[in-house]
Formats: sequence, structure tokens, C-alpha cells
Amino acid sequence: MEHQKCYVFNRQGGRPAKKRRLNNSNLPSSWPLRETTYNELWAAQEKRINDVLSEVNKATTGEITAFVSAAATESRTSACRIPTGLVVAGPSIASHRTLFEHLGRDIVTQTRSAFVLLTSAECPNLKTLLKDLIKNATARSTEDDEDDEVAGNASQKGPKLLNYDLQLLYLWFRIQNLDQVVVAFQDSEAFDGSLLGEAIELFKFWSDRVPFVLLFGIATTVETLENKLPRSAKRCIEGQKFDVTQADKVLERVFHAAIDGDDVPLRLGPSLSTQLLDRQKDHVQSVDAFIEGLKYAYMSHFYANPLSLLLRQDIRYEQLSSDDIEAVRNLDSFRQLAERLLDDGEAALVRYLLESDIVLFKNVKEQLEEGQLRISNMVKAIETLYALRRCSPKMPIIPRSSLYVRAVSGELNGSPAVRELLLSVKKASSDILVQILDALLASTPEDALSIMLSLRERLVALMESNEDSSTPLRSEHDLRNETFRTTIVAQKVELSKQKSALSKKDAAYSKLVDECHSRLEAYFAEMFINPQELFLHEIFLYDLKSPHKDAFTPRPRYAVERALSAPQDYLGCDCCHSAAGSDGTESTLSSTQPSTAILYQLYLESGSLINVSDLWSAFQAIMVDDDDEQSLTMALFQRALAELRCLGLIKSSRKKTDHVAKLAWKGL
Repeated sequence: MEHQKCYVFNRQGGRPAKKRRLNNSNLPSSWPLRETTYNELWAAQEKRINDVLSEVNKATTGEITAFVSAAATESRTSACRIPTGLVVAGPSIASHRTLFEHLGRDIVTQTRSAFVLLTSAECPNLKTLLKDLIKNATARSTEDDEDDEVAGNASQKGPKLLNYDLQLLYLWFRIQNLDQVVVAFQDSEAFDGSLLGEAIELFKFWSDRVPFVLLFGIATTVETLENKLPRSAKRCIEGQKFDVTQADKVLERVFHAAIDGDDVPLRLGPSLSTQLLDRQKDHVQSVDAFIEGLKYAYMSHFYANPLSLLLRQDIRYEQLSSDDIEAVRNLDSFRQLAERLLDDGEAALVRYLLESDIVLFKNVKEQLEEGQLRISNMVKAIETLYALRRCSPKMPIIPRSSLYVRAVSGELNGSPAVRELLLSVKKASSDILVQILDALLASTPEDALSIMLSLRERLVALMESNEDSSTPLRSEHDLRNETFRTTIVAQKVELSKQKSALSKKDAAYSKLVDECHSRLEAYFAEMFINPQELFLHEIFLYDLKSPHKDAFTPRPRYAVERALSAPQDYLGCDCCHSAAGSDGTESTLSSTQPSTAILYQLYLESGSLINVSDLWSAFQAIMVDDDDEQSLTMALFQRALAELRCLGLIKSSRKKTDHVAKLAWKGL
């Protein structure tokens, strides 16, 4: 078992291979068109997300690339220090690799440099670090075959070089005619300090022949890395700090790109959005994992919901089947629509929708566009609320993702977040109100733009007419315009509020503030609707939680244990069911079951150390094969034992060579 890694045998007769085939005959006929729709819509969505990702760290990557390019033009001597970039990428370790991969592509394309990315898991010691450095640098392209031969021939003139000798890198660097070699330590804080110190000193020794540029990915602070490095290594480098946009801000921008825009046909519901965001925070995953989850949501919606075909802009009535039309009538939102129409006395329209497929199709197209427009307006109102809250200096900032989750849940209208903003608008001074109106002008639709411009012009006129320009105008709702009066009644002290006398300018300003407050209140009340009450929200709002729960929080151990314990549930066959014993009782083992499942049942009945010879005897007794097929039975046994070892259930025992150690118990 130790010296053999694979077993190949030919099955001769016996039971058939157990493979469950997927029956595609039950899939709706609209699946090919839905697949095309999914590919088109996701391609547009992915382009928006990629544009955001390319812009997020564009400034930082540009600065680092310029730093590397400037280092290439400097003359190097043995006394010069190694140029070093300290990239503070934040605590999200999962996003560091994506950042350095983008950075490596920019450096290779914009400069004449070789880029090598090293991680702590791949470099436990200095020898392995140098091996990976030389290997990754010399394998930078597939067109270096001839160059490798030249380097090999050059090294053969003298003594044979070891694979961790930097002389190999020097020979390759000279043949490639490059300017420098950029070495990036992705998780520098996970490296051992002495290892980094030895590597830096060695690079400094070779810097007059191979110009190096070092990049350190830092998750905490620069001081942490500085304290880890030896003093001799710190004398060899000259660092420059670069701050990278934090992962949570990148996630917010990617999430905003996924929901914002008039051309976004499908948006996530509250439960699925919460699950995706909590998964990112709890497991500290990269933004790529969030994008994959969003893509999985699109795939699930278009595969599981035949009515997702209606998201096509050019859909025609002839492309729908009668079952699709009937499915619309079975939606919960259609029943709610019918009830509202009956309450409004439009029974004739309900009859047309129930009897005429063409009338229903036209109504669905109109209502679908209207529903998507209302969701789009709600997202714009969320952006307005977010921008206005940032204008108030003492108001806590709520992420746009949290506001979106509350909005699609129908909880944002009249919520504390909105009431707090409206109250701050009432008490805002003139200098704060100007910022609020400027933020409103940036997000106000064209039909209401003239109203906002009129309010701002009136406010500017009041501010210019104010004689004391250093003191802003304040409304009657401001606390500074309220006084407290103390009265004694029946030996009891009573406090009462009293409005101070306002000047004409403050009174005019108070009127303007009240008008702005009332318009904002009406705008939020109109925009922040409950999407669950919209007709056809099941089509343009995806909130099916069940497939994502198993995909995002899987239980692989439970699934493996259940598959080995009850293989018939997964294979869908009758031959794997439990057989009857000689005494009439049910036996859990049968020769028709897969060999790995049989061996797993015997494994459960064993102790912490399992005698392989006894295990083979029991397995052979269950299979009840003839002596002629003993070699086939042995092959099945060895393959099953190898699969249990691959699953991490057993390992070789050093105490007894003919035993294996049990590593896991069922249910623990």
C-alpha cells in the first residue's frame, strides 16, 4: 500500500457501475433562451463590476508602478539600499492576492521588470524561498525555452549550480535584458523575521548584479513589520508607504455596482443580500468570493425560474408557452394584484387577465417595466439618503448595503435612519443646508431639478443678505433659539420651553427649512416602498435562500458520512439497499454496495487501531467471491482503503506496521 499509488483493473461482468444520470426531459423548453438571457445579462453585470474593481485601486497601483519604474532609472551600486514598497492592504488577507496579481500584471506590462509573488506557506526557509524565487522568475513566459537552454549552457561552463543559487537568476536576468526583479511578499507578517532578514541581506549582496525591488504586503501597521525585521536588514532597505483601499470599501462599491443603474434587470432580495454580506464579514473572504456568489444567484434564478425569461427586453408572446402564462397566474403577487383590482371595482380587467393570454402578456410587460423602475428609483433614494447623512457632521454613517437591505425589506420608510436625517435638516444651520441642497442637486431627477434650484437660490440670497457673515442663519427648531423658563407653582418647580424672538431673516430661513423638510419627507415616503407588494417581484427580485445556504455554508463531512452510510440515497438504485441476514433480521452490509461504503461500515465498528488483515478478512467474507475473483476483490479492497485515506479517515500507524489509525468518528 505504501509503494503503490494507483490500481487499474478491468471489470469482468458482475454488477453494473452505479452512475445516476440526469434526466433532461423534464426541463422547460424555454431553457435555451433563458441560458442566452443569463449570459447576456451577467456579461453586462460583470463588466460593471470589473470597471469598479479596475478603478478602486487604480490610484494606488499607479503609484506603486511609478515607484518601481523610478527605481529602474536610478543607478545602483553596492552601497545603495534596496527600494522597498510597504503596501498597507488592510486586515482582509483574502483580498491581498487579488491586489498583488493586478499589481504584477501592471508592473510587467508597463515596465521592463520581472515580478515574483511569494507567500509564507510556500517559503518555510531560505532555501525554499530562493528556489521559488528563481523558478517563478525564470518561468515568467512560455517563450523562454531557448533562453533556458542558453542559461543552462552558460552554467555548464563552470561547476554545476544548485537550484537555489542566485547565480541562475543572474544568468537568466542578463539574457532577458531586464531592468530589475520585483519580489513581492504577499503576507509579510506571516514570514519569520529572521527569514526575511536573511533574504533581504542576500538580496542586498546581489543588488549590484541583479537590481531588486521589494514589496511587502502589510495587514496591520508598518511598525509591526519594522519590529520584526533585524536591525541589519533594516539598514539594507529604503521604504516608501502605500495605502490601499480597504476591502470593506471595495465590497461596498462592488455591491453598489450590482444594484445601481437603470439597466440592472435583476436585484437581490433582503435575505440573500444579508447572507452574502454576513458571509463576507464572518469569514473575511475576498471580493472575488462575493462576485462568485452573485453569479451563482443569477444562475440559480435563471435556471430554477422559467418566468425569468420575461427579463428579456425583446421577448415576444410567441416565445412563451401556455405553461409559462399559467405560471404567472399562480404567482402570489398576481393574486394580490387581482384582490386589489377587485377592491377597486375593476372586475372586468381581472377577468381579461384570467381568460386572455395576450392581455396578460401585455400587462406583464408593462407592470414589469414599472416595477423595475420603482426599484431603480428606490436605489437612487438610498443613494440620496446616504449622501445627505454624510453632510451632517455628527450623524453616524450607515453603509449603503445596510440601507439597501432595509429598503428591500420594506423597513426603511419611517425608520430611525430617515427620521434622524429629517430632524437634522430641521435643525441644520445655513452652511450645512447648502451642502444638503448641493447633494440633492446631484441626485435629483430632471422633473424636480427646478424646485431644488429655486430652494438653493433663495438660500444663497438669504445668506448674502446676512450682515454678519461669520454667523450662519438658524431656524426656529435650533436649540439656540429656544429658552427655558422656570416657574414655581404650589412649591413645585416647572420647566417650560419658549421660542425666542426670531429676526426676519431667521424667520425666512425657518420657512425655507420647513419647505425643504416637507419635500424630503414626501420624497422618501414615495420612494421607500415595500418591494414585496409589487406585482411580479418574484421575477426582478431574487431572494430564494435555499440553494445558497447549502452552497455558501456546506457540510461536506455530513454529506460524506451520509453517502457512505446510505449509498442508495445518492445512487438511486435498488441493489444498494440493506440485505436480509440468515436469521431474518436486516443487515446493513451487502456485497452489492460500493466497496468503499462496505469498508466504511467495518471501519465504524473498529477501534482506534485497525488490523488491516482482519479488515481484509471481513471484507472478503462480505463480498463472498470465488477464489478465481480474489484478485478483483483485493483490488476493490485496496482502492476502498486508499479512498478512506484520501478522505482523511485513516492513516498509517508507526506503532504497528500492519495497522492503520482511525482519525475520525461518525458524528463528531
